[in-house]
Amino acid sequence: MPKEADRKRTKGMAEKTTLDERTRELVAVGASIAGNCLPCLRYHFGEALRLGCGVDSIREAVELAKAVKERPMQDVYRLAEDLLERETTKKP
Repeated sequence: MPKEADRKRTKGMAEKTTLDERTRELVAVGASIAGNCLPCLRYHFGEALRLGCGVDSIREAVELAKAVKERPMQDVYRLAEDLLERETTKKP
């Protein structure tokens, strides 16, 4: 669960937002995935449910976050393979 200071900071942000609470929590679910923050994901998942977000909406947020996060990983994998290939085909 996020620390009290984190809750206070995000509560203050809510006062300035144009997003509704449900949308904010769905964004927070995605951001938690992007940030590899397990306690954040647990917290925001629960908050999204508490605020009335359906499982399908949360699933959509999760799938979108996974797709966004996967893109740079694919680039890293591709670079690693390219570097290996370059070293393998180098002439002595």
